[in-house]
Amino acid sequence: NLTVAKIGDSDMMRKGDFAIAIGNPLGHELAGTVNFGVISAPNRSLELDGKTMQLIQTDAAINNGNSGGALVNMNGEVIGMNTVKFGGGTVEGLGFAIPSNVFKPIAQEIIETGKVSYPQKPWLGVYIGEITAEASQEYGYPQGVIITDVERDSPAAKAGMKPADVIIGMDGQELKTIDELRKILESHEVDDVVDIDLWRNGDEFTLKVKLGGTNVYD
Repeated sequence: NLTVAKIGDSDMMRKGDFAIAIGNPLGHELAGTVNFGVISAPNRSLELDGKTMQLIQTDAAINNGNSGGALVNMNGEVIGMNTVKFGGGTVEGLGFAIPSNVFKPIAQEIIETGKVSYPQKPWLGVYIGEITAEASQEYGYPQGVIITDVERDSPAAKAGMKPADVIIGMDGQELKTIDELRKILESHEVDDVVDIDLWRNGDEFTLKVKLGGTNVYD
């Protein structure tokens, strides 16, 4: 008779806390392997397959076959689900786990309904690139997020945003990177109205944009 593991609160984890990764590296022949390490970052922003995820970073060894295994704290509580590692000749100790506070409500929904619903996330409807400090000096554009294309009938299109516009701020906050833009967007809800500061052909101005919604898994 196996005892069901308790799901812990991943928000309580801090950098330097000890953690244990459990899984089946390289298959069932090594089933139940336990690796000890520390939490390197409890909320690391990482882009995978074009999607930005907030993951727990640990140096506990995570290998092929560990995905789906538990990352537990010193109380034996599951605080993460092992999901990916970076490896290579120059990289070691870069393992990542989905926080328990992310997967717990999804698991509960599957138990209760047998499926996962698809909540909405705020959506602008633009394709973007990043103007670095070096590119800004070379081409005379301000540092920020440049719009390379605008989707038809999107919130951005309806508000009057155009290709080659540079987003330099939102909600009164200066922004210079795509990551900063995403973080501000993620702090909003669908149908929120936001102030977006733009640069266009040397002029700076602000547009009000009503955010649309798109599937969080898109």
